[in-house]
Amino acid sequence: MTADLPGLDTHFLQSLTVLFVEDDPDIHTLLDRVITRHVGTLITALDGEEGWQKFQARRPDIIVTDILMPTLDGLAMTKRVRDQDAEIPIIVTTAHSDEEYFLRSIDLGIDRYVLKPTTPQTLLKALNHCARALWRRREQESANRYVRFILDIQPNLLLVTNNERLEYINRAFLKLLGFETLEEFLASGTHLGTRLLTREGQPLDPDRQPGEWIHTLLTLSQEHGIVHLRGADPQQTTSTPFAVTFNALPELNRYIFSFSDVTHLEKEKQQLEVQAFTDALTGTCNRARLQEVLNTELRRAQRYELPLSIVLCDIDHFKQVNDRFGHQIGDDVLRQVSSLMAANIRAEDILARWGGEEFMIVSPQNDVENMRQLAEKLRVILETTRFPVVQNITCSFGVAQRQDDDTIRTLTERADKALYAAKSAGRNRVEIGTRD
Repeated sequence: MTADLPGLDTHFLQSLTVLFVEDDPDIHTLLDRVITRHVGTLITALDGEEGWQKFQARRPDIIVTDILMPTLDGLAMTKRVRDQDAEIPIIVTTAHSDEEYFLRSIDLGIDRYVLKPTTPQTLLKALNHCARALWRRREQESANRYVRFILDIQPNLLLVTNNERLEYINRAFLKLLGFETLEEFLASGTHLGTRLLTREGQPLDPDRQPGEWIHTLLTLSQEHGIVHLRGADPQQTTSTPFAVTFNALPELNRYIFSFSDVTHLEKEKQQLEVQAFTDALTGTCNRARLQEVLNTELRRAQRYELPLSIVLCDIDHFKQVNDRFGHQIGDDVLRQVSSLMAANIRAEDILARWGGEEFMIVSPQNDVENMRQLAEKLRVILETTRFPVVQNITCSFGVAQRQDDDTIRTLTERADKALYAAKSAGRNRVEIGTRD
């Protein structure tokens, strides 16, 4: 199809089907001959009712209709047509210039309004105008189909938006959401802002505000962020991580977002984090991870004026265990001690290996008296447990609670001094650290 519109008109018209509705026999005969020479197929009707029936049966490309006709007038027929097809070009011909007809025609979306007596040249000019508009629309639809085809064959999840709403989702994205077509997805009322989650598991738009999730997604894309997506079941707790990027088409006010599955990268990252922050022998947090935990919890406690307590635990005479039974038995003792302690603290408490035979418990929103009771409970459990080979061990504990001006160093030093006091007082006991 040539892109030269002036040269296109005759050629394109000859590919179209036109419905011509006119009750005046003389006008009908004259314009029938004119239209027939320029269009591919001409369908004729003598009144609006017949025109409506033939529209339903043949689905023409353009309609030319008179207004005043028996049985069903042209505007009443046009309303029926518009209810089924809002896009078809419609040309109205009439001998009346009444303002009411013009207003009704405008309301119905009439494309051209031609006054009678209608000359062939005037009617052909109107037909050419409608043919141009129809050609442009079909060219745009063809381009859109090609774009959708390109989007649909991509393995990545893709979606197209403007600033306020979703315009297209490709097939891969629809499949993951549990839909076959875009129409099915739109009809379902599904809101992507509740399916797309931040790394922390929060919906991008929990309140379903128009366009809010798009702006959040743009921000995450600019930061090379990770977005999680819940699939076909909106109630499922698991989600898939995706790296999201976007390309902007400012002249069209459009954004194309691309989602790349990074599940394997996230798993590898988690494994590396576990390796980097877990004590290899006991499976508890290591010293590096403990520093992060202490920093986070201390800042939170100071910000919201919450209690925060820690316990330092040291296995008494552990060097004798290693010297007498060997380091492998000593490692077994460390593993069993950490396991017993982990099984007897709160879910929100953090157990870490402080170093050697020492462990630390960080307990958010817990005061020193509660921590003293916990330490005493652990002391009794460890004292009364029978360990393989070694049989009996005891542990000493130092407890400290956060003070307003504490740093990590001052808090841990106070617990360490309390632990030293417990050892100096005979071991196998709990002491509370106080300010000097």
